[in-house]
Amino acid sequence: MFILPLIAIPILSGSTTSRVVASSFFSQSIDAILFDILIWFGWIPIFITLTWGFTMLWQDHRRGLFDKKLKYVLLAIDVPTATEQSPKALENLFANLYGTKSSLTWKETWIDGKVHPVYSFEIVSTEGYIQFLVRTQTRFRDIIEAGIYAHYPDAQVTEVEDYAVNFPNVFPDPEYEMWGAEFRLDRHQMYPIRTYVDFEDRMSQEIKDPLGNTLEQIGRMRPGEHLWFQMLVRPSDNDWQKAAIKFVSKLYGKEEKAKKGIIERAAQAALSIPSGVINSATEVDLSAILFGTSADAVEDQWKAFKISLHEKEEAEAVLTKASKVGHGVKIRVLYVAKKNAYVKVERTGIIKGILNQYANLNLNKFALYIPQVPKDDYFWMRWQYTTKQHRLMKAFQTRSWSIGATPYFLNAEELATLWHFPAIPIKAPLIKKLESKRGEPPVGLPITFSDQTLPGFVEGVQSQEAGYASEEQNDEPILPQSTPDEPLPESLPHPLAPTLGKEESAEETFVPPNLPV
Repeated sequence: MFILPLIAIPILSGSTTSRVVASSFFSQSIDAILFDILIWFGWIPIFITLTWGFTMLWQDHRRGLFDKKLKYVLLAIDVPTATEQSPKALENLFANLYGTKSSLTWKETWIDGKVHPVYSFEIVSTEGYIQFLVRTQTRFRDIIEAGIYAHYPDAQVTEVEDYAVNFPNVFPDPEYEMWGAEFRLDRHQMYPIRTYVDFEDRMSQEIKDPLGNTLEQIGRMRPGEHLWFQMLVRPSDNDWQKAAIKFVSKLYGKEEKAKKGIIERAAQAALSIPSGVINSATEVDLSAILFGTSADAVEDQWKAFKISLHEKEEAEAVLTKASKVGHGVKIRVLYVAKKNAYVKVERTGIIKGILNQYANLNLNKFALYIPQVPKDDYFWMRWQYTTKQHRLMKAFQTRSWSIGATPYFLNAEELATLWHFPAIPIKAPLIKKLESKRGEPPVGLPITFSDQTLPGFVEGVQSQEAGYASEEQNDEPILPQSTPDEPLPESLPHPLAPTLGKEESAEETFVPPNLPV
């Protein structure tokens, strides 16, 4: 108790000095006070802003250099007309894409500029002719093809040229005109949209695929018109699931305690001794005043039984979405046409409503990202109309991840709902489908090499004694007569096996015709 007066003397003297300085400071005019505050502390936000800006510029520069080294390929997928697969088949493909994500080190992020791969899943209508496309890095081509062939073994995947680079991205253009939009989620990304599971008929167990309506609309493009749907997918960390779990826990009264930051813990540790002294002398808890009470909040143990039906539906839907792998997503839809065929008034309804059928008004839906939509409703909007056209077209052509709205997360089920191959019930015209099945050669198919010839042939020249008809005869072919002493080639399972081919030269080369079965 005798030490307290000794401690109180410097504290009181310091507080007196502080009051004198404070009174002299606040006795100045308001402009002088603001100027002093700006000189003392104004450089801090400016320094932080400049540091952050230069850091982002450096990172974008390194990422641009890294992206130029990557090689991309555009794959066209043709599926059989009689496919019975549901969107569930493509859900497995989107889930497998998470395996292409890698843990980036500090050097890879800030020095090399490495980023996670970006896949582009597209549906293109060229004058009403519909094609499914996937753009991927060349090193991940096998993953895409394996995911498609696993459930569509009769599909055909071919490499094609990029269609988007054949169109201008600077407007106004003398030949082409364009309009489009980028889409975002209306609510937080933890809320799901309607998926193919919600489109299943409970009576017939048949999925009323919303893709049929989309294909029917984009298949109505006339000559000179093009409508493109692009969905960028990037495997990323599933941190968005933590927000979903936290939301449900809070809804049921299991809210997690907020963790203290580093600065708060350091300040509390530094003031622990003075706070204890003041608490002993005056019975005033300084820590509780500055940092809040340490007592646990009283939880309502009956809160889980008080939630409404709407809250219960939200909790179940959020948990269902969080239970599956998700990826970062960006969606763009463009309408490009020649000026003599450009009908913006008729096509804007298709673009705006192409994703409206996936809306769940109780949960989530898609909405237009207005800063990226070219609009000319008022005269000041027309000043930026061509600029927005350029940004939107350039973002689509380059499959840009940075231009436009902030990416959001959709899980594998939602992605498969938005992009999958049409099933048998969908009869939209002009969909690029595979009309014939591709089969593998039989296991026992005989193969001959240049150093192994059939019996009766010497170095590719026909032997008349072997019994084959000459080129001038039009009679039926005669089977070659093999003798018991004549050795048979090891590569042929049977001496009478036919060998098909074409004439290589008109002088000496002879290939036997098909033998009768």
